[in-house]
Amino acid sequence: MSRRYKDPRQQPLPIPDIQRLIVAADKSDEARNTLRAMLRVKRRDPRVWRGHSVIPPGSVLDAVCETFRRETDIPLELPLMAVMSFVSGRLLKAGVKIDLNGQMIDPTLWTVVLAPSGAGKTFSTGRVMDMTGNTELFPEPASAARFIQDLATSNRSICVRDEFGAFMRSLDQQTYLAEMRDYLLRLYDGQTLTRRTKTEQITVENPALTILGLSVFESFKNCVPAEALVDGFAQRFNFVVAPADPARKAEDFPLYDVSSHMPMLRRAWLKVESVPLHPTYRVAPEGIAAFKEAFKALRPVDEALPLSFFRRVMFSAVRYAAVYHLINLNEGDELAAEDFAWAGRMVALHIEDAKILLDDYGLGELERLLRRVEEVKANIAASGVRCKPRDLIRRISAIRTAEQARSLLRLAEESE
Repeated sequence: MSRRYKDPRQQPLPIPDIQRLIVAADKSDEARNTLRAMLRVKRRDPRVWRGHSVIPPGSVLDAVCETFRRETDIPLELPLMAVMSFVSGRLLKAGVKIDLNGQMIDPTLWTVVLAPSGAGKTFSTGRVMDMTGNTELFPEPASAARFIQDLATSNRSICVRDEFGAFMRSLDQQTYLAEMRDYLLRLYDGQTLTRRTKTEQITVENPALTILGLSVFESFKNCVPAEALVDGFAQRFNFVVAPADPARKAEDFPLYDVSSHMPMLRRAWLKVESVPLHPTYRVAPEGIAAFKEAFKALRPVDEALPLSFFRRVMFSAVRYAAVYHLINLNEGDELAAEDFAWAGRMVALHIEDAKILLDDYGLGELERLLRRVEEVKANIAASGVRCKPRDLIRRISAIRTAEQARSLLRLAEESE
């Protein structure tokens, strides 16, 4: 039964998702910075498949995505990110590190791909595994204790997890996974993991995993609340939205004939495997400069994204630069401008898709509400006074409490 309010101004905002986003923004700087960043991100023409911008011509990515385009109706983001994950896995297995001005970084990728139900998620990863010949994946964790045991024997490998949204929800609901969130956060940072059992103490030093999570876009929102998406654990993942391609109809592909192309795909992958690997890849100064240049495309002129958000994105770019270095069959041990130019494009895709995902959580409605707040602020400022919470409550019917007004004013001021 819905709660009744004596004063209508005590009611939450009319769209619950906006209320949740505002509450999340008030709880932490990380959540607030994420929302500020997403409100500034520009969207590209949705009629053009964005994946073309992140695929080097003639590469294994090109071969795989073109095969899936010709032979299936599967969203191409699925095989695209599967290939990226398995290239990352090759670097991990070889013990490769990235030297960013003395800071050593593992070439891990943590990705969640959101696609329609029945879009071919399992088929895509299965065919990419066939291409790579990799049959060993990190086991699905049965419990937090088992996760540490598996990590001790399968460190620096690839974890592919279907129904990832449900898995994220289970971290808060299942007692046998109670410690898993903390383990994953420490894993992301490469911190030593230790667990004592009745018979022994298990220690995993320099832990690292590449994680490819797959989930249904329509149900993801039911598994991961808005406040979790913009703060904490979920922020460690890069999201990719994989919509159905209207130009490729399901009825035109009664059977997926990818297997006949497997010899060609296998040859493309063997070229990647033939590239000699170095223990350490150093980030060249021109590489950082190239990334910064590519990153400018994400924001309007003269507007800076929050520094904390930029730093998090920067580390993703460093990891992607190493993956692209291998995809482009480069044999040197220095990550240069070309590698970071490609990495910047992939990061741009992730940020756009994070905005698409947050729009499903009410970000678009919040954006429209903030525009109205800014209009009220400008009108009041024109008379030489500062806008106060009560001014918003009087002029914007959706805002009903001083707390809501103060939160929106903070977001509006920081987004200017």
